[in-house]
Amino acid sequence: MAKITVDDIKTLREKTSSGMALCKEALVKTDGDMKKAVEYINERSDVIGRLRDLTGAKIGLCKIAYKDAEKDFEKAVELIKERGWDQPIEGDPDAKYEGVIESYVHGKDQKLVALAEITCKTDFVAKNEEFREFAHEVVLQVAAMKPEFISRDTIEQKDIDSLRETFTKELEEEKKPKDMVEKIVEGKLNKYFAEKCLLDQKWFKDESKTIKELLDETTQKMGEPLTIKRILVWELGKK
Repeated sequence: MAKITVDDIKTLREKTSSGMALCKEALVKTDGDMKKAVEYINERSDVIGRLRDLTGAKIGLCKIAYKDAEKDFEKAVELIKERGWDQPIEGDPDAKYEGVIESYVHGKDQKLVALAEITCKTDFVAKNEEFREFAHEVVLQVAAMKPEFISRDTIEQKDIDSLRETFTKELEEEKKPKDMVEKIVEGKLNKYFAEKCLLDQKWFKDESKTIKELLDETTQKMGEPLTIKRILVWELGKK
């Protein structure tokens, strides 16, 4: 009988988006044959639901892909990605996320609390210890540095334009050379983003990298997209 390893179970989990117990059972029943294990799982669980969980595509699109793939789960996943159906739409009731809402209460006086919602695609990653550690680092950063935005992309363009106009007027009043104004304004905007936007901030535990770089590193380790969806800081007596 083939020896079933944790890596085998994890590989099957990534292929099928099934629970660890079912993946182990499938490998044991098929003597470690990965292809037969996938078939075993498909016969015993909700294939369409797992396609949705793994790709984020709508249920209807998952059904179409599975039919077009002639009931081949892995091929159906590939078809969904090829067709661009694996990009869930905000507010879509069929879009399913996994992840955590991490919290941190500062100090014994408990006058500051920070929250961060971090999402992923599968519960396998949501339960991963490194993912949980990353979420905790994010919420500590939020508490320590109090960013107002997640990224510069979440700032309304009219607000950026207003900042640009303000910086330009300040430089003109200072009689800065006209050919240098635009470059200096961009520098001021980048400094503003680095202070106010979480992803642009230096990680307070290691200033050699930004939170965006930390996010990218963790995403690569986890093997699926991770997103910092929401952040919040409450301080006693402040709005």
